[in-house]
Amino acid sequence: MEIRRFFVDAVAIDGDRITLTGDEFLHMTKVLRYKVGYKAIVCANDGVENLCSIQEIAKDYAVLHIEERRVVDKKNVNITLYAGLLKNNKLDFVVQKSVELGVDRVVPFISDNTSETKFSKERAEKIALEAAKQCGSVYLSKVDDLKTFNQVLSDFNQYDQVLFAYEGEKTNSIKTSNLTGKNIALIVGSEGGFKPEEMLKAKDTGATIVTLGRRILRAETASIVLATLTLDKLGELDYE
Repeated sequence: MEIRRFFVDAVAIDGDRITLTGDEFLHMTKVLRYKVGYKAIVCANDGVENLCSIQEIAKDYAVLHIEERRVVDKKNVNITLYAGLLKNNKLDFVVQKSVELGVDRVVPFISDNTSETKFSKERAEKIALEAAKQCGSVYLSKVDDLKTFNQVLSDFNQYDQVLFAYEGEKTNSIKTSNLTGKNIALIVGSEGGFKPEEMLKAKDTGATIVTLGRRILRAETASIVLATLTLDKLGELDYE
């Protein structure tokens, strides 16, 4: 039987005991119909896989015993992707692939050229959870509420470096950028891209403007390309 993966907050772990509650508990017991004695892998966003066996199943929680701890991944840099809201649920693709790549947080936003207005954080969080389980990640990426472009700009001071993808940039690229710090933000617009004045605001606020190459990319492709190039430049796609 396949050993399934579940995610908990760090506070759910007490020594060799893990208490599983909420949606993950319901998925384990109501959907997968796990019983006492079944094995499971439980992760708490710390790079560790906890191989467990179920000791108790109550009405609204399950208690698991940790039989083995394995450190399987280590993150040296925290990456946040600010992705412009996209039409026809294309942001689903961005969230899914960002999680697979190892982006830590996805923040959707609207800017002057954004034509979509609807966003479901609950839907995006479910996609992130399923993507983390599918790719065998020990980290569960976060999804934020929808922000405005001005709110995105106000976040810049939280990061060591901000990379702003702009189709009008011809010279500066990820390859030529000097990436420093442990907390980096990536900014990619929606289908219409950014207006020049938005780019200038971002630059004045401290962003490094970068090109993604000579081809015009779809917005969802641009998000994944920027994340991949950045993670690769930082060595975050390599084996330890």
